[in-house]
Amino acid sequence: MAYHLDSTTASTGGFFHVPHTYTPTLPYNERRHFDTPRVHVPPAEVDYHEGKPSIQITRARFNQVSTDYGSPAFINSLAACHELTMTHNMLSWKYEMRRAGQRILPFLSLGPSSVARDVPYLKAEGVTLMIAVRSLKAVETRPTFLNPTTFSAASGIPTLAFDFDSTYDFISGFRPIIRHINDHLEATCTTDHIKSSHDISGRVLVFCESGNDRSSLLVAAYLIVIYGVTAFSAIQIVQSQRFCISMSDDMKNILVDLQHIVQAERSSPTPETFEGAFSRATESRSPLGKKRNIEQLDSDDEMEDELCGVSDVISRKGIPPFVDAAD
Repeated sequence: MAYHLDSTTASTGGFFHVPHTYTPTLPYNERRHFDTPRVHVPPAEVDYHEGKPSIQITRARFNQVSTDYGSPAFINSLAACHELTMTHNMLSWKYEMRRAGQRILPFLSLGPSSVARDVPYLKAEGVTLMIAVRSLKAVETRPTFLNPTTFSAASGIPTLAFDFDSTYDFISGFRPIIRHINDHLEATCTTDHIKSSHDISGRVLVFCESGNDRSSLLVAAYLIVIYGVTAFSAIQIVQSQRFCISMSDDMKNILVDLQHIVQAERSSPTPETFEGAFSRATESRSPLGKKRNIEQLDSDDEMEDELCGVSDVISRKGIPPFVDAAD
């Protein structure tokens, strides 16, 4: 295509005025590429019996071998004695119920910080362990923020605090918390071999400021670890009992990551940590053979470069950014 000078071009100092002859092949996107990936949790499948909604979550059957979360024998018995079938509260839920605590499991409750200060509630529920889940930045700014040891209602009740803000904070710190929960429950068992949840006299209350975000994340993580459910199923279970939870996409992504981590731990034939399993898998991908001389190394490098170049050319199916408008 040829372009010629005209009067307009001459008057502008000889610069060409190029008409719009090309169009973009893809629409322009001004969205930021570093936004947190959106996580859509589908609603749970609800069954109705005599007008009452209920859900039944299928969980993975496995034998816990890692000691990171407590006694494997106790955890296996705990998971086997309780089926995840429960009444869904979506029809009976009222706005005022967000200020109360709800039992997610027979021995594990979730609620706002107000219930941790409510003496009648703590006595009625028989709470024997209180866990505060807090923002690390908030605690650094105000050390007494949601400190359960300062609650008069918590007198005589063991307390624990779990502070986190980032994914790294949660993943690196949740194991000791879950182990503490299981050790406490095991210590309160009325028999050496539990056959039902009634054999556990301990009651754990997990709370945060609202009872809807950080504390619900920890409870969902507990379900993933102990019962082998997926991240989505764990959220559905928690929401079926406390309908007002509101996890951010960051929190949902933490649970998805945790699901993969726990699955990797279970796939290991020996009781080792996830870091150990990851390191072992990495080492197995690059076995060291016998030593080679410098000529062999240079030859291998040249061959690899040639093969990479050929494969790139063959597999490249790029899309041109613009096409001719006349096409």
